[in-house]
Order: sequence, then C-alpha cells, then structure tokens
Amino acid sequence: MSGMTASVRPQAPPHLNVEVAASTIRLRQVLPDEYGTGAPGEWLRKAAIGVSDGLYVTGQVIVFNGSEATLRTLRGEFHCRTADLVEVSPVLFFLTGKQQLRTADMTVEELVEQNTGILDRLLGTTQRGSCSIPRVLAGYMPARQQPQPTDTIEWINALSGVETTVGVRHAVDYVHFIDGNRRLTGSVRDTIGDRFDAEPRFAGDQTESPTNDDVTDQADLEELLASIGGKVAHTLTPLTPRP
Repeated sequence: MSGMTASVRPQAPPHLNVEVAASTIRLRQVLPDEYGTGAPGEWLRKAAIGVSDGLYVTGQVIVFNGSEATLRTLRGEFHCRTADLVEVSPVLFFLTGKQQLRTADMTVEELVEQNTGILDRLLGTTQRGSCSIPRVLAGYMPARQQPQPTDTIEWINALSGVETTVGVRHAVDYVHFIDGNRRLTGSVRDTIGDRFDAEPRFAGDQTESPTNDDVTDQADLEELLASIGGKVAHTLTPLTPRP
C-alpha cells in the first residue's frame, strides 16, 4: 500500500495484480483476531441475530473483531458476542430490526422458526405470499415494533463494500417480487432496483463507490472482490449459534 492506492493480487484467476484505492483496502482489511473465529471476515457485512443486554437484536454486522461484533439495526448499533450470532436473510434485518424480544422469553431455535414463518409469508413458499408488512408480521410482533414502509437504513454491499440507503418498502418488495419470482405490478415496476441494495430513488447516495482511478481493470476488480467478499443471499440458511 502506497499513498492513495494499493497493489493486490487476487487468489482467484486470473491472478493479475490490480490497483485498488487504499480506502477500499482499509475498509475490507481482515484483522488478525478474525482468524480465531474460524475464517477471516466470516461475519463482516452479514445480516445476523445477536444478543445485547438480554435482548435479541437483528441487523448487519458492520464491525467484526474476533469475539465481538457490532450490529447496525433499525434501533441503532449494538455490541454482541460473536458466539451468539445467527445468520439470517437480509430482509429480516429490515422487517424485525425494531423488535424487542428478551432472550428469557424465546429460545434461539424458536426465533429461527419465527423468522422462517415470516419469510414463508413474504415469499409464499407454502402459502399465498404477501408484501404487506402488517400481514407478514401479524402474530409475530406487536404493531408498535413493526417497521414503517418509509423507514430507511444504510446497507453495506458485502461484495463491493459500497454503502447505500435502502428503504424498508424497497427491501420487502424486492424479495417478494424478485426473489419470489413474481410478475412486477405497475405500482412497483419503476421503483424496484437491479439489486436488493440498489433502490433507484437513492441511486446517487452511495459512499466508497469505485471510480476509474481506483482500479486498472474492472473485470480484475470483480474477480478480486469475489475472492474476498462472496455474495449476499436472500434465503434463510438454518444455522445454530456458534459455540
């Protein structure tokens, strides 16, 4: 790393050196302590359930430092133990981010089952799907803890590191229509972005966006980021808390 740029050689083919902005490298650097939890960057930028002061919190991991993680939620930022984290679908971050549920009242297994039910209602896996937030969350949480469609939050793309503003309405509609493989209706056709975190109305409000000066070749950069970051999934993977 020298000045504003750094030379990086990706592990995946084509194994060519690429010039990347130093700010991007600093953003994506792996701390030494991360190796102790199983894999470098294992939790960084994933949507997860954590435990903070006896409450379950659902958000995106924005800081991962070995045994500790910081989750950004609709209720603010919370510090959690890495051992308590359970990965969830990103849309649950938007739907359940305001929920205040005590660990004494529900086990992790019961919470995972609840989240599966919410996704079933949204995607229509075993029933008719719906993108109505009150209908999707009915019986799972009180109305006062449900998000408003106009609520927004900053989401960090796990692959690129770009931070964008995403609204609850867009996140829910994207998963319902795109991930649910439904025909887009006229009311949402012009408001759905190309990605879960690419809401058209906030297209200009992103940070850490790469420029032509950041890399020598865009294809090489994509290979580099793919080897580092992986992809964001919108399906719930049944996981158990880490020991």
